[in-house]
Amino acid sequence: MKAWIENEVIRDICYSEPTESYTANIAALYDTDVPADAVNGDGWVNGALVKPVIPEPVPVIIVPPTISAVAFRNLFSITEEIAITASVDPVVSVLWNRFSDPKLTSVDLSLASVDSALDYLTSVDILAAGRKAEILTGKPV
Repeated sequence: MKAWIENEVIRDICYSEPTESYTANIAALYDTDVPADAVNGDGWVNGALVKPVIPEPVPVIIVPPTISAVAFRNLFSITEEIAITASVDPVVSVLWNRFSDPKLTSVDLSLASVDSALDYLTSVDILAAGRKAEILTGKPV
């Protein structure tokens, strides 16, 4: 295989004799023998094939929104809210009072305290499995 090398990068590979596929002036550009695993875009530095380093993908971090306290409470179903308000568990009562405090104007869904509160509500079977993730999207279901 012959390759057209430009600026230490394989621009193109000819898998047959270049003079059979191209005019003489173009075929002359295919002047380097390369190994069978070479592909367009590989590096060619000091006569050696250099495979490009493929960077690890950057994880996309989705930051949960900050929503109004009223919108947060509206993420809970009527059944869940009834279970919360009817609960005799003092932790449930304190958590719901915090989220119902009239001075609370917004809820940052990325806070560990919100995460823990939802975990607790799940642990006492007020929230079904999977509801925490739905609530943390900040979008009503």
